[in-house]
Amino acid sequence: MKSIDYIAIGNRIMIARKNMGLSQEQLAEKCGLSTSFLGHIERGSRKMSLETLVTLCSVLNMSADYILMDEMPENDVVLHEILCETKKKGSFYYSRLVTVIKALAEVIDKI
Repeated sequence: MKSIDYIAIGNRIMIARKNMGLSQEQLAEKCGLSTSFLGHIERGSRKMSLETLVTLCSVLNMSADYILMDEMPENDVVLHEILCETKKKGSFYYSRLVTVIKALAEVIDKI
């Protein structure tokens, strides 16, 4: 079982917030949190409740799988099939595809 990396979780939340064009204050308000607490979550210095996680997932339109473990939900059939086929070609091709997908996700709004 993977250990929980609170700093990585916070970083994924921060990136999603910025990609949505929201300030910490705006996201905190939408989630019913204080700006200070959201800042702690993004830095990984405080743990959030399950209720807060569910609220963040809803507001950011992200899966808990992604926020917690940097994994895509398997219910996205097309993406899952592509990843499975690539995995059959070996870990080198799989890691290259994942890197490309992540890079595209970071720049998609800038295109």
